[in-house]
Amino acid sequence: MTIRRATWQKTAVFEALNQDQVFVSAQELHHKLFSAGQKLGLTTVYRALTDLVEAGQADVLAGEDNEMRYRVCSNKHHHHLICRKCGTAVEFDLDGFEAEVSALATKHGYKEVAHSIELFGICEKCGMSA
Repeated sequence: MTIRRATWQKTAVFEALNQDQVFVSAQELHHKLFSAGQKLGLTTVYRALTDLVEAGQADVLAGEDNEMRYRVCSNKHHHHLICRKCGTAVEFDLDGFEAEVSALATKHGYKEVAHSIELFGICEKCGMSA
């Protein structure tokens, strides 16, 4: 992994990303930054997001539309419950699930097993406005 220095651009991307608990696309974040007067190119936004993900400061996932979306998250292993309408995301753990996955992998001779679980639904706020 290449360690890249902190730049004002990466700081601006991190701060914009950290404002909400919502997964956003690079294009959405670029538009938000541009509207706020930050003159960053879309390529710079992508590069900063990649660096933040590699550094464990942000998560990336493919949304239901298969577009990559980003969010500042905790650096411990977790999963997400994501609203289909507003994009709000909640982190959660599955107690006991990690041990079951590890036991299943060991039983079948697998090592270095990884997984990702994203659940999509409609949050309470969006459900009330429907």
